Amino acid sequence: MQISKETIDILKNFASINSNLMIRKGKTLSTISTGKNIFSKADVTEEFPLEVAIYDLNSLLALLTVMENQEVNFGEKSLTISKGNGKFEYFYASPSVIVAAPEKSIELDSHYEFTLSADDVQMIMKAAAITGAPTITISGKEGKVTLNIGDKKNDTANTYKKSIGDSEHTFECHMAVENFKIIPDAYNVTISKKKAFQFKHATKAIEYFIAMEPDSVV
Repeated sequence: MQISKETIDILKNFASINSNLMIRKGKTLSTISTGKNIFSKADVTEEFPLEVAIYDLNSLLALLTVMENQEVNFGEKSLTISKGNGKFEYFYASPSVIVAAPEKSIELDSHYEFTLSADDVQMIMKAAAITGAPTITISGKEGKVTLNIGDKKNDTANTYKKSIGDSEHTFECHMAVENFKIIPDAYNVTISKKKAFQFKHATKAIEYFIAMEPDSVV
């Protein structure tokens, strides 16, 4: 099989969450951070023929992107990446040495929902980098919902704020900037009373579940 650019981009994003990856049989890829506070899954066009454990996803990606239009074949103990007369062989890891995402899906209640455009997500990432702020906060107060990027422990720190909607609920939900590891694009976002955010891609079968900071109030 050939691995599409879209799937490569998903794998690159997954590598930023966890360098380990369990590829399961079928068309769904999933990953979880070592701290178990970020979970993501995506449906892809390729159908993987068997379950394999990858210890260093970045090293595999380097092989998958060294040339265009490479053929990838999954064997019992290793996969091969070939083009013409050249061939790489990449050996699987033992499943016991990697942190693999659970097979079961995650179900969350919906306390508040809003949308982020691709430009919104890009701005959040830029604002976090420019301000050096550690926290993204979504707060509902007096009927208004606000997104704030700042330092909740420092009232005089540089911040970025944006109004994102209205709500009758009162809440203050914090996410560490370092956990905001989504592919930059448009998303439908759900805030759950289980102290988690769900980011569901607006047009593709990609979603992320990101745990809130412990001091969040939902």
